[in-house]
Formats: sequence, structure tokens, C-alpha cells
Amino acid sequence: MLIFTAEPFCYFPMSCPLTRAVAVLLLLLLSRAQPARAQATTAADQLAGQVLDQATRRPLGYVSVAVLRYPFGTVADAQGRFALTLPTRYDADSVRFSLLGYAARTVAVAELRRLVRGGPLLLRAQAVLLRPARVQAPGLRRRLVGNQGKSMLADFKYNSAGNQMGQLMEVKRPAFLQEISFKITHCTYDTLYFRLNAYRLKEGFPGENILPRSVYLRISREQTADRIYVNLRPYKLWLTEDVVVSLELVRSLESGTFLLLANWPGGGPSYELQQTPGPLDALNIIPKGMVDAHVRREQQPNGGPWLRFPNVGIGIEATLLELPE
Repeated sequence: MLIFTAEPFCYFPMSCPLTRAVAVLLLLLLSRAQPARAQATTAADQLAGQVLDQATRRPLGYVSVAVLRYPFGTVADAQGRFALTLPTRYDADSVRFSLLGYAARTVAVAELRRLVRGGPLLLRAQAVLLRPARVQAPGLRRRLVGNQGKSMLADFKYNSAGNQMGQLMEVKRPAFLQEISFKITHCTYDTLYFRLNAYRLKEGFPGENILPRSVYLRISREQTADRIYVNLRPYKLWLTEDVVVSLELVRSLESGTFLLLANWPGGGPSYELQQTPGPLDALNIIPKGMVDAHVRREQQPNGGPWLRFPNVGIGIEATLLELPE
């Protein structure tokens, strides 16, 4: 056996008493060091608990848990639970718990072991003064889409609940849907009741209604003298694709007349959903001197209830607040 060093060396055969003594000494040192390297952490070294709001007792997620003066720590999960491995030699040190909006709390390790055995760790809410920030809109632009309508009129065959008339709104760039307007030109009813709908397109026809809540309209005959505007700003409806906006009758009416301003040819496509056949006592009576126009229509695939009129525009208009180009 030879022992090498990086310096100019000499060697001693194992028969030399000095060589045997050095070898024995090295073996003793190695045998004593080995158990220290193999020593595992004990259950007493494991420190785990949960952080709650002091007032509400609700879990506080993602609290920062840091051992002071040492480059290690952890972050609590979404339910405020945390776990650390801290041998007893750290008992004289401290752990700091911090979360924006709460007063930071520093606890000695020995004290923390006692606290987590007795229950959760509590943090007190504390207002934080933030530096002022300036938010500036990126030059959003108003644009009118849909169809205002001209000299043509659109009607239902029956004024019964569930019937709808809609207009395509072309969304060229991402935008907020701000407002809807429409014009009723003829009305013999004291009051009309509508629900406003906004549909995503599915295979070119109305699909999913994307309004987060139902929007109901109660319109008196006096209101039909002017164009009707519906404010949709509170709904914060963000559009990234074309939609169909429709008016749906939610109460059946007796026989009478109401007509919407429309446009033909051009301004389409528009859409119609009618309950056919309807009750005769809900017949929409066309004023004298008017005749039905026979226009091209397309049936929704797979027996769907909608009709599409490529060259007819219903007088429903939308105001968009869209991103610049």
C-alpha cells in the first residue's frame, strides 16, 4: 500500500511501524466521521403549521416564512399551511412570517414549536400605504357597428314570447361592448317586454349567450317615439369575435302591431327565431299599404331554430370601445 501526496513524495512499506500507525489513525478518523454524515433528521426537527387571519380565522395563502440570518425558508400554500425542517440547534433563532396587507410577525423557533402544537399562527391585518400609480387607457376608440336601419321594416308573424330578431356585430379588434340602440317604428301596444341577448357565433348562427346576467327591457309606447338606448357598460363585456345581438319577446302579446326599422338590400346578415305556428290571438298585423317582401333566407343546420337573412339588416346598432390598430 502506498500513500500519495501532491508534493514530491517518498513512500514507506506497510512493514514500517510508522506507516501502520498512520493508517490506523486515518481509519479511526473515518469511522468516527461516518455516523455524523449518515445522521438523519428526527421528528422533533420537523416544524409545520397553518397561518390564519387573526380576525376572520380564514387561511392566509402564500405567506412568506423566513428563518432570520439564514438563507432558507419556505412559502405557505393556498390554505396557509407551511413546513420547515429546523433541528433544535436553531431554537435560539427566529422565524419571520410576512404577507402584504398584514403586520409581519417574528417568533423564536423554540416558541414557534410550542405555538404550532397548540393551534394555528395568527397574523393581524394592517393597511399598507402604496405608492401612487398612474393608469392610462391605451387610446381606446369608439366605433358603431351593426345596422341603423333605413326605410324597410321587420316584424314577427306572431308576437309571442320566445321570438327573437338579431343583427350581426362585426368585431374587428378586441373591444368593450358599451351600448345597444334600436328603433321601433310602429307600436299599438301600451308596453313591450324584451330580453337583450348577445350570442357567440357557432357555424355562422347564434350559439352561446355571453351576457353574464339577463338584461330585461320594459318599453312604453311613448318611448318608441325616439331611438332606444341600452347601457351595457356595467357588464364589462369584452369582445374578441363577432357576436349577434338580439331582442327577444318575453311576454306574449294579443294581436296588434310592432315593427322594427330595417334595411334591405344590404346591412346584413340578420337573424330571426320565430315560434311557428303561433297563436292566432298573437298575430302581428301589418299596417295597411304594406306588403311582405320575399328575401333570401338560410336555415340553421341540423334543424336549428334560427333563420339567417344575408341581405337584410335589422336596425340594431352597437357602440364598441376598441383597442387601436
